[in-house]
Amino acid sequence: MKKTLIVYHSRSGNTRRVAQALARQLHADLDEIRIVQPLAGWLGYAMCAIESLAALPPALRPGHHRPSNYELVLIGTPVWFWNVSSPVRSWLEAHPLKHRLAFFCTMGGSGGGRAFATMAKLAGKEPVATLALTEAEVASGEFGRRLDVFVGELASTTPLRPPRPATRHRLATA
Repeated sequence: MKKTLIVYHSRSGNTRRVAQALARQLHADLDEIRIVQPLAGWLGYAMCAIESLAALPPALRPGHHRPSNYELVLIGTPVWFWNVSSPVRSWLEAHPLKHRLAFFCTMGGSGGGRAFATMAKLAGKEPVATLALTEAEVASGEFGRRLDVFVGELASTTPLRPPRPATRHRLATA
């Protein structure tokens, strides 16, 4: 089983940039969540708003990696109108996850907590760590220290392998 998979959706590139930085630090596989019918410009922006506010999950293209093959899955989303993005919502609804999870998001200024709560509800479990970054932090490139703290939290929550059970020997009786 491989160690870490990072799945993310990114419309403007901010979440992609964070996902790529995390993948480098964690030596993780990356899988971008892509919608079947992406829309650009103002029409695309309006559709993002409607889908996010109405909790409508768009159709997704198949991913390249199977999350069930990983010990840890990090899920990244932009925050749209104080909500998880609709492609990430759709992905979470389609993938039952039994492994450890962590969440990260990029946002204009707020909404990360609400997005993380929705993601935990959709996943059916709490994340081991979360990271919320503003667009300004990502644009400036000044998020390295916060990324290091997040990676440290992931490392500190790595479950220890259970010890091997003691072997019992029977004494032969004559």
